[in-house]
Amino acid sequence: MARRILLLLASAGLFAALCPAQEQGVDYFSVKKAKVLVREEPDPKAKVLWPLWRFAPVEAVSYRGDWVRVRDFEGDAGWVKKSELTSDVPTVQVKAKEGRIRKGPGEKQKIIWLLDRGFALRVFGAKGDWLDVGDLDAVSGWIHSDEVWGFPPPKNPSSEQ
Repeated sequence: MARRILLLLASAGLFAALCPAQEQGVDYFSVKKAKVLVREEPDPKAKVLWPLWRFAPVEAVSYRGDWVRVRDFEGDAGWVKKSELTSDVPTVQVKAKEGRIRKGPGEKQKIIWLLDRGFALRVFGAKGDWLDVGDLDAVSGWIHSDEVWGFPPPKNPSSEQ
């Protein structure tokens, strides 16, 4: 019996280590639909608190059936259907007053975009504290991790040079 429990715990530890959307036991998701409504209760008829837009990162607070209680970058919480979220697309949201997108990783790199607080971005890789990000439209470049909130950076980024 003790051997089974030990094997189960080891398997759970391995799963947690391999899960890309977890950092210290926290689950992160991003919105996969164009628009998702955050609700007061885990019920499709519950009061709508606010909308979330594609690529917005959220932190899972708790689970109830097919619903996830999420927290956004400002600390606001509400319920979203789990099917409207994904853990496969790492994203961040500008938490600073202004997000500075640079041509490359580093303070000396030219600023090519200034983004408003709350702007959501996909994360494609990392180099040190710098994230390679884009919005799949016009915005593309590097931002310092201190300026954003969301998914932890990739463990083995493809854009590292």
